[in-house]
Amino acid sequence: MIEMKESLEDHLRRATRNFSARLPEERAVALAAELARELARAHAESPPRHPDIDPATVVIVDGHPRLDGTATEIPAPDVAEDLFRLGGILYFMATGERPDVSWRLDGPPAGALSTLARQAALMALSAPRTGDRFARASEAASSLEAAVAPAPTGAPPWPMFRGDTSRRGARPATAPAASLSVAWEARVGAVTASPILTPSLAIAPTADGRLVFLDRASGRRVHEMSLASAVESSPALSDRVLHVGTDDGEMVGVDVVDGAERYRVRLGRLVRSSPLPWQDRVVVGTVDDKGAGGVAALDATKGSLRWMRKTGPVFSSPALARDTILVGSDDGSVYALDAAKGTVSWAERLGAKVRATLAVAEDVAIAADFEGRLVALRVKDGTRAWTADLGHTVYSSPCLAGGLCVVGCHEGHVHGLDARTGAPRFQAQTRGPVIGSPVAAGERFLVASTDGTLYLLDAEGRVLHQVSLSSQGAQSSPALDGSAAVVGSAEGLHGLRLTP
Repeated sequence: MIEMKESLEDHLRRATRNFSARLPEERAVALAAELARELARAHAESPPRHPDIDPATVVIVDGHPRLDGTATEIPAPDVAEDLFRLGGILYFMATGERPDVSWRLDGPPAGALSTLARQAALMALSAPRTGDRFARASEAASSLEAAVAPAPTGAPPWPMFRGDTSRRGARPATAPAASLSVAWEARVGAVTASPILTPSLAIAPTADGRLVFLDRASGRRVHEMSLASAVESSPALSDRVLHVGTDDGEMVGVDVVDGAERYRVRLGRLVRSSPLPWQDRVVVGTVDDKGAGGVAALDATKGSLRWMRKTGPVFSSPALARDTILVGSDDGSVYALDAAKGTVSWAERLGAKVRATLAVAEDVAIAADFEGRLVALRVKDGTRAWTADLGHTVYSSPCLAGGLCVVGCHEGHVHGLDARTGAPRFQAQTRGPVIGSPVAAGERFLVASTDGTLYLLDAEGRVLHQVSLSSQGAQSSPALDGSAAVVGSAEGLHGLRLTP
């Protein structure tokens, strides 16, 4: 007696009670991942095989699809066409609907699947342009498997401006970097803000008010949404909500799993400060409609106001020293606020506008102002541990690593000072004002200049390597994760590798 083999269509009919119910989306994506692995196996044969993946012909063996049949000939088989058809099968399994012929021109419908990762995989399978699809079936399989895998535990590698609440802008390195190489470039439009990094995504707002999500490995666009007329605030990730300020004076919370807007609240005329997550709230600087401003603490889930403290206009991003918020103001002062209540513990006047973000190291915080003063303030009472006069306007935020304080200035210099005493250690030259903030990978420093170049410096200030990002300049600060870096420019986002 000949045993009849179950087809994928039979399997789906049985699982959905003759298509009267919908297959669970997670199961649909998992089946698509298995089909992608089978396609990868067939494509690796010599010569490559392009099997028929019609659900009526795909065989199920022990609950898993197998593609052992003959090759299909209509349309002419190739990897891109195989992936396009797989996208149609995923859509059918997840929604119960057949893909429309319009996909060839318009791609799959937006929002067909419940998470950004799953929707992005569907889009990369069946994008109208073959160049926008996965390059290989194995790449598609990895993306689909990741879309149903449990969320990674632990903190994201670079969840906020300057990397963490101390705003030091530093990460350890396994080996000293000697050069930079470009992994990918995404021409998404001008990016002034600093990106944030999750294990799989690079997320950044564009200057024209969009929020873009990119695959970290390839730079492929995963998702995009409109937030405001313009955005220069660097976002901060807390749990699964991304918090970002806008040039419309609002704070917006966006769920990074499904892309849904979780809250939106107006705080004034302008929010360019980068939010600081603290416990169940998020703290941010504001500029109000009357040209003044201050610091606000919001509920991190609902966006409701917890407290507001008036100071001068605040472009600086709050930093955290234990339970104290430290922030600079355009009134020329640095304020220390109680994180829970917003009351002022102390205020120290530097003199000129303080738009750089303070960097906290143990019991001191280093601030810089528009007259070029670099000041180390004791967190306890605001008294000065040391003062250094650079002589040039500073917007760039200090980076603290390896006993050094490294900061850029408007004259195009990158200054290195002793972090304990403020004594000068080096001065490197770029060809444009340095507005972005340096970051440290161990004892190597990355800094972007408005000359459009990303520089790699050693602890002596020597330029080890440089990469041209954009002829139109770069104001963004890099984000780091091990040997990987992502930085914005006037043209988009750039993924780079640091190599020994």
